[in-house]
Amino acid sequence: MAWGYVDQPPLAPFVAWLTGPFGYPVWALRALPGILAGVTTLIGAAIAAELGASAFAQALTALTIVFAPGLIGIHYGLSTEFLSPAAWSALIYLTIRLVKTRDERLYLPIALVVTLGLYAKYSIAACAVALAIGLLVTGHARLLRSKWLAGAVALVVLLTLPNALWQLSHGLPMLETLHNDQLNRHALANGMADESPNRWINAVYMFALQFAYNNPVYAIVWIWGLAWLWRGAVRFLAVAYLLLFVLLIITIGRGYYIQGFYPALFAAGAVAIERAISGRARYLKPAILTATFVAGLPMFPLSIPLLSLPSYMAYERAIGLSRPAPPDNTYHLINPMFADQLGWPTMTQTVAGAYWALPRAQRGITALFADRYAYAGALNFYGPRYGLPAAISPNNTYYLWGTRGYTGQSMLAVGATDYRLLLQWFGSVQQVAVYRNNLRWMLEGPLPIYLCTQPRVPLAAMWSHFKYYGL
Repeated sequence: MAWGYVDQPPLAPFVAWLTGPFGYPVWALRALPGILAGVTTLIGAAIAAELGASAFAQALTALTIVFAPGLIGIHYGLSTEFLSPAAWSALIYLTIRLVKTRDERLYLPIALVVTLGLYAKYSIAACAVALAIGLLVTGHARLLRSKWLAGAVALVVLLTLPNALWQLSHGLPMLETLHNDQLNRHALANGMADESPNRWINAVYMFALQFAYNNPVYAIVWIWGLAWLWRGAVRFLAVAYLLLFVLLIITIGRGYYIQGFYPALFAAGAVAIERAISGRARYLKPAILTATFVAGLPMFPLSIPLLSLPSYMAYERAIGLSRPAPPDNTYHLINPMFADQLGWPTMTQTVAGAYWALPRAQRGITALFADRYAYAGALNFYGPRYGLPAAISPNNTYYLWGTRGYTGQSMLAVGATDYRLLLQWFGSVQQVAVYRNNLRWMLEGPLPIYLCTQPRVPLAAMWSHFKYYGL
């Protein structure tokens, strides 16, 4: 445990740590994100109520939040994004209340929400600044001259100081991580791409993803909501959203980075729709709710594994997502989020086979080197059952944890990313095993395992050359 990590604040690792006494079971890791899915839905409905919604608009808001694929994906598992929808929605709700009531004491709970959000992911700071600019340019500047705001900012700075000091003391590694992530954008195995290192191509992808992540049918709701906000008394929300979108274009952000804003847009759209159909046929409201529910069903299995794996892969084929791929016209699992949850125990078992095939004396000095943190994490989690030593990695915070005293006289390297560096720093690099898993085809091909010996310098001396912050 630490106050910070290379690529994230400490809250998500802390939540994972809390599940340790239970053995890190999947249900425990997903419990809090699942609860936050409900919290986000409730806050979204509360935003709708603040905007003037009756029961229909609140129900429509809740349905769109529940079935939006991007929000489902965030709430399905533990990640740095797990708090973003709830925290962003709470921040927006409190800001609306601030504007409506002019009660500047609301800056205190706003500060606490921002602080908690910062400990999960730093992006909530951008949301807070965008909201402040929105207030400034839409006639609410007086609220920004409040001593309560000054106190709230000071409170946030004080409460987040431990994490800020950690980042500063380690040279602000988060900035290097973001920079490398901007450069390291690649298409998936089937050629599908949803991000690019080119700012303007990435902007096109990001724009398209706003429809995919929030269900293309639901675009009617959130776009209507954005337009309604622009024309209404809470225009500052529309300004804030547009500012955030521009910021993501400039910084080559990922499409889901702004997902936390959509509960509010769904709420605004629901209110706008409710007012547009006011006084019309009584059956219209239940018809809209039913249509919203039905429209959400086809994408639901794509976001959360309701189906068994064979049934899900058949579903991908049935809707045309999975198509025969060369050279043998095989159908593959297409969903990268699901693919990345498969194969870790068998990968570890393959590495263990290579490790235990070494002479006994050599095993004692052999380091397990994983070129990326995901492999290192899997080896450390599943490795003890196969008698493996702790893995090392030059990726993200693993880099800071160093070589664990290994000299490099013998090293099993997992992954192909650092192959050229291995050739540069070791006199002998031999492939001793390879791990294959067709279910991970969308993400990666065969995973080589190399035995590296005859180091040209001690491992500690070459360590900085392998350093990589990013995905």
